[in-house]
Amino acid sequence: MTDLYLKILDYTMKGRGKMTGKVKARICFASLICVLALLLTSCDFRLMSRREVEEHLERQYGREFTVHWSESVTDDYYDDNVWKARVYTVSPKDDPETQFFVLNTVEGESFGVPGFRNGLQDTYSLDVFGKAFETRAADTDVEYSFDYFYPIKSSLVYYSDLYVNIEPVSSENLETVCRVLSQAYADTFEKVKDIPSGVSIMLTYREPAWPEEQSCFVRIGFYELSTKIDTSAEAIQEYILNEAGKYQKRLQQTGS
Repeated sequence: MTDLYLKILDYTMKGRGKMTGKVKARICFASLICVLALLLTSCDFRLMSRREVEEHLERQYGREFTVHWSESVTDDYYDDNVWKARVYTVSPKDDPETQFFVLNTVEGESFGVPGFRNGLQDTYSLDVFGKAFETRAADTDVEYSFDYFYPIKSSLVYYSDLYVNIEPVSSENLETVCRVLSQAYADTFEKVKDIPSGVSIMLTYREPAWPEEQSCFVRIGFYELSTKIDTSAEAIQEYILNEAGKYQKRLQQTGS
C-alpha cells in the first residue's frame, strides 16, 4: 500500500513539474507578446501633421512658424531603412519671405520594426548661417563654396548639414576670414538662439613660406565651438593658428 502511494505521489509531482514548466513557458511567451505590443503601440508610424511640425519648431527656436505646404518624398530619394518621408515648406510667421524645409522620416531601425525613430530635420539654422556668411563675405576677398550632406539621397531640398569650404587661407587673409565667421555666427545666433549644429567650416590654411604641396586642414563645427573655442574672431584665429602650429610640428617630427 505504501509503495503504491509513493508511486502515485511521484507521478503527481512529475505531472506538476511538467505543468509548471508549461505554465512558465506560456507566461514568458505572453510577456514577450506584451512587450512587443507595447513597443509597437509606443512607436509612431504616422508622419507629423502641419501643426505638430509648427509646435516642434516653436519649441526648438522660440518663435512661431507657418507650414505653407507639404509633399510626400518618393522612394527614389531614400534608403531601405526609411519607411515614410515627407518634406514641409515652412517660414517664420513674422517673416514669410524666408522659407526653409523640414524633413520628416519614419524609420525602422530595430529588427526591421518600423517606427522606432520618427525623425524631424530642418534647414532653418543652416539657411540662416549660409545667408549670413554670404552677406558678410560679399565685400571681402574670402573665397568659399558650400557643400551639403544629405540624410537620404542627393537633393538640395533634403540636406541636413552645411559644409562651408574656405580656401586658400593664409596669414595674409586670416584676420578677415575669422571676422567674417564671427559675424556670421553672431547674426545666426540672433535669430536661432544657438550655434547651428549642422554647420561645419572646412578651412585649408597654409603659410606663404610653406612648400606648395603642404597645407593644414582645420575643421570648426559644433563640437569645436562647444568644447574648445567661442565664436569671437580672436578665438577662431587663435584656434586656427594653434592647429597650424601642431601641423608644422608633426611635419618636423616626420622630416617632411
